[in-house]
Amino acid sequence: MADKVFVKAMVFAPAPAVYRAMTNGPSLGTWFAEHVDVRLEDGRFEFWGRHTPFGDVPRQTNVAAAPGRLRFDWEIEGMPTAVEMAVRRTGSGDTTVSVVHEPVPFWGFDKASMNDFWGIAVGNLANFTEGRTLAPRPDYTAECGETAFASIVIDTSADVVFAALLDPLAIDRWLPSDSVVEPWEGGRYEFGWDHGPMTVVGLDAPHRLAYTWHNEGWPDTLVSWELTEQPGEGTRIDLRHSGFVDGRPSDGYQLGWQNLLISLQRMLEIGQRWQAPQWRHR
Repeated sequence: MADKVFVKAMVFAPAPAVYRAMTNGPSLGTWFAEHVDVRLEDGRFEFWGRHTPFGDVPRQTNVAAAPGRLRFDWEIEGMPTAVEMAVRRTGSGDTTVSVVHEPVPFWGFDKASMNDFWGIAVGNLANFTEGRTLAPRPDYTAECGETAFASIVIDTSADVVFAALLDPLAIDRWLPSDSVVEPWEGGRYEFGWDHGPMTVVGLDAPHRLAYTWHNEGWPDTLVSWELTEQPGEGTRIDLRHSGFVDGRPSDGYQLGWQNLLISLQRMLEIGQRWQAPQWRHR
């Protein structure tokens, strides 16, 4: 199967600085890929390694760059695909970054995998240019098995982070949904998505939250949040989504949670100016 991915996000940094970070080899090696070889004047924009899907070798060709724009072809599992990235200055002096990638093959269980790859990339580009803590870059060579892991450090207290996990209005900002939260063990913890019943099974404010995760046709799984304050850094979140069985991989969930944790981080650190990224795949 194939699809088209579109991701767009606001970056609170000048457009020239964002474009430099997007096209400069040492910068890309920090926030994007394990290995990069970028010489735009020679039509080269290559990236590969463990932080790149199917990244055993560089697979990017036909590079075209113009001020604020970058385009390249990327062969994925024998399929020719095209990526277009654009940086634009807003009227307030901030920047929007957009990525269009098509056609995109799916891999793993979760069809949103490439969407999450670009969501994580754009989120880390924003964090890099704004001077924020980067989210861990996924290792696409590792198998997740029965548990998906995601983590991030947010520059605020555990109390503030935990409140954002229990307040439906806050949840609906970083996790677009129509959420319902009953903050006690046995209470409902549900999103507007068609997940069916989800229940709080562990609550120890402001350090731990756990709830069941329901998908029709599969055994329920468990989402566990662990919050640890790190002096001088903020609050570290370690999220585990466990219990995937019967050959159902957790890989797509690991990417999805890492993508969402970046939104949670940016919402809490930026405040009301933050806007949820736009994304779609079709």
